[in-house]
Amino acid sequence: MKTFLFTSIVVLYAILFSISDDCQAQTAFGEVAFNKIKPGMTENYLNDMKTSKKLNNGLKANKTINSWQLYRRVYPRGSNMDFDYATLTIFPGSKEMESRKNWIAYDAPLKQLSAKESIDFISSLGNVRTTILTDLYTYTLGVGTASKPGDFVQLNLLDVNPGSNEEAEKMWALLKPVAEECIKAGKLSGYHVWKRTYNTKAGNSSEYTVSFGFSSFEQALSWVSGKTGLAEEYKRIYPKDDFAAFGAKLNSLRTMVGQELWELVDLTD
Repeated sequence: MKTFLFTSIVVLYAILFSISDDCQAQTAFGEVAFNKIKPGMTENYLNDMKTSKKLNNGLKANKTINSWQLYRRVYPRGSNMDFDYATLTIFPGSKEMESRKNWIAYDAPLKQLSAKESIDFISSLGNVRTTILTDLYTYTLGVGTASKPGDFVQLNLLDVNPGSNEEAEKMWALLKPVAEECIKAGKLSGYHVWKRTYNTKAGNSSEYTVSFGFSSFEQALSWVSGKTGLAEEYKRIYPKDDFAAFGAKLNSLRTMVGQELWELVDLTD
């Protein structure tokens, strides 16, 4: 199955992935790299990601990025999957993305590594994983608490009907205060909408990723099973509106390409 995160991260991503306050002050971009780990190399890859985290902590300190996050795909997974890990790097804007290309932004972060760490990282990374795809997403809207390792994120990969983008985004925006109430009630830890920046259609992926973040696997399963949901809080925020009618209207505007569940493994400090 060739579906990609956030796509994100959202990253999915958001994928896909749960984003907290890292991209809410202004329009942000999320760059997602989807990686397939070579057989027997998972431990080596995770060790390399510890070094990558150090570098990205430096980029965060000099304000080149807002956040770097490492995700593991929980479902679907298996040897026939195109990728099993993804990194989501959130930039505050295009200027910061451009500054990364000239390597000046890396001067201070690289000085935080020992010579051995630098050599081991450069020589190892290409041998432990294959980057299947790198893609770019634009943050649209959302709300959430601070992310932490062990959090989960459900990615809803969506295509919107031609000419319905503005209406769909308005309806997703109406759900933001509803999601805020769900977070207060302990049902969610985040709700975010990402739009694919370029309509690349790489891997037959989706145009939008709508993500729901959770603080535990149990919370994620409760949500997907329908034991918890938006209906109660929607009625509280919009007492004169019918949630079922709202949902039916929103569903008529888009097609569900697929759903994925990811776990946050690590992120910048």
